[in-house]
Amino acid sequence: MPKLLWVSPLSVHDTASTSATQMRNMLLSLKARDVDIVGLCALTFVHESGTAMFTDLDEKLKGKETSFNLNDNNINFVYIRTKSRNLGDMISQEQRNFYAKFCALINAFRPDVVMGSGADMLSMVCFDEARRRGIPTVYTLLDGTPRRFNFPNIDVVITDSNAISNLYASQQKLNAVVTGSFLPITSPLITAKAKEEAAAAAAEKGETYKEPERNRITMINPAVEKGVGVFARLAQVAPKEAKKCKFTVYETYEGQFKQHISHIHQKGNTNPAFSEEDLSKIEVLSPKVSSAEVLATTKVLVVPSLNFEGIVNIAREAIASGIPVLATNQTGLAESIGEAGILVEMPSYCISDHKCAPDAKDMGNFIKGLQMALTEDFAPRCATVAKRYDINISANRLAAILKPLFDLRAGNNPQILRNGSLI
Repeated sequence: MPKLLWVSPLSVHDTASTSATQMRNMLLSLKARDVDIVGLCALTFVHESGTAMFTDLDEKLKGKETSFNLNDNNINFVYIRTKSRNLGDMISQEQRNFYAKFCALINAFRPDVVMGSGADMLSMVCFDEARRRGIPTVYTLLDGTPRRFNFPNIDVVITDSNAISNLYASQQKLNAVVTGSFLPITSPLITAKAKEEAAAAAAEKGETYKEPERNRITMINPAVEKGVGVFARLAQVAPKEAKKCKFTVYETYEGQFKQHISHIHQKGNTNPAFSEEDLSKIEVLSPKVSSAEVLATTKVLVVPSLNFEGIVNIAREAIASGIPVLATNQTGLAESIGEAGILVEMPSYCISDHKCAPDAKDMGNFIKGLQMALTEDFAPRCATVAKRYDINISANRLAAILKPLFDLRAGNNPQILRNGSLI
């Protein structure tokens, strides 16, 4: 059985990080394919809220030992205790504990491959130690990795999207192998459960359940760089094309829309691009509204992003729910949407200045795209594209990428028992 040692100071059980979710799903998929896995992490997270999976975290931190074990679907994760949940606050002794445990796991577990993430010095020291002992190394390149990072001591770099792979190929002359996304699509199940609960509630009252009307043209996460100015302009210039649908923004936090739209200015000056009357015509939904309700009542999802995108999971969630996507043609969006949506080119002045709203005269293609999304039947196309989101497809690609490295059987190499060089 091939053996893999996962190493990263950041927790793969961080519920606030989509990257952590992908990494954990990668490991679970390899475990399901008969790979023996041990993970080494520290108690550091992208955000404090990411500790939600550790319901007994305070209890775990009471022990005097430098580490504790966590069993996750028969994968043993070794966690190094840290005083802070922030990676940047990890003290020298905690880093030495992490490195010492890494060396001890190599000696005891004898992995065939070391796989992980992290552009910090501690991660680099661990990858260097693995290479020094003749163990192939694999880096997971998802979001948040600096583009200047040149991946020293890494044999294979894997990523979830062609957009990221192409970016690094063009800018860093680096070949990253694409596995596909490991983010699960949950919207159909959540929506189905919400409908079931609503139907049961109606039955209790002796009423007949009615399917919610899809009457919203929705933007989720109305931020400046996500194109909130583009969406607001579309709402202003296309009320006729929208027919009976209302333009809606779904906030990720209370007051997001008002905060971000206040920064949007007209082309050529600093005057606000929209009046209070313009904005009053846009429905604002707070995070208190369930995502299931939003998707169940959405007819078209608008993703007017103005910056680089990799995998856009909200677009994938919408398509899996049968909702077509109207989006800008920024890198990565086409990969997520496929033929289940419409891509529109944005004016260059909006790309160079995300706070600049597009002129009404430059919204012609967006208006045409909205008309198509509202009038054409995208259901068959959505169903076809949604089939490609199966994590098993990505898992099979990952297994095929790692097989040549596992076949080297580095765990049998006598050099693997070298002592660590830094302790």
